[in-house]
Amino acid sequence: MRALRFALLSALWITLSGCGYSLAGKGNFLPDYIAVVAIPTFENRSDQIAIEEIVTFKVVDEFNARGRYKIQAEVAGADAVMTGIIMSFNSAPSVLEGGNTEISSSQAATYTVVIRAQVEFKDLIADKVIWQSSSFQFRDDFEIGEDEEDFFDQEGLTMQRLAEEFAKSLVSAILEAF
Repeated sequence: MRALRFALLSALWITLSGCGYSLAGKGNFLPDYIAVVAIPTFENRSDQIAIEEIVTFKVVDEFNARGRYKIQAEVAGADAVMTGIIMSFNSAPSVLEGGNTEISSSQAATYTVVIRAQVEFKDLIADKVIWQSSSFQFRDDFEIGEDEEDFFDQEGLTMQRLAEEFAKSLVSAILEAF
């Protein structure tokens, strides 16, 4: 019985390993000749000041964490370029204190923040778009304390978290061809 179980597991392992399965975050479906990736600062069309700088910084960090590519801001000399436009950054109350369902007489306890962007990753050598999304979206929630000053501190931390998760999802989508 043990030998049969081992044989079945071995067959399953061989089958799966031959089908292109890989661990999330480890795949790479970009052409081998892409070594230098340009990531200019994303454009900001939202009302949120400096969000493009935070998002771009986190995307560059995520590409650097993958360790295979040289990242630069300028397009000249790059094999590929990622361009992005932050289309919107919205924050809205999602949980109200005191159980009251009327926004006018309740205070928000939690806000939901949503960032939406247009992103394109282009192979400059083959002159073709490898990946694009006209509405790449990510969301996060943050709670507000009793002190009004905490609201602004939490929002800043949420922007950092949101940008980091946005970057991880974006880079994985591009590198892992999802």
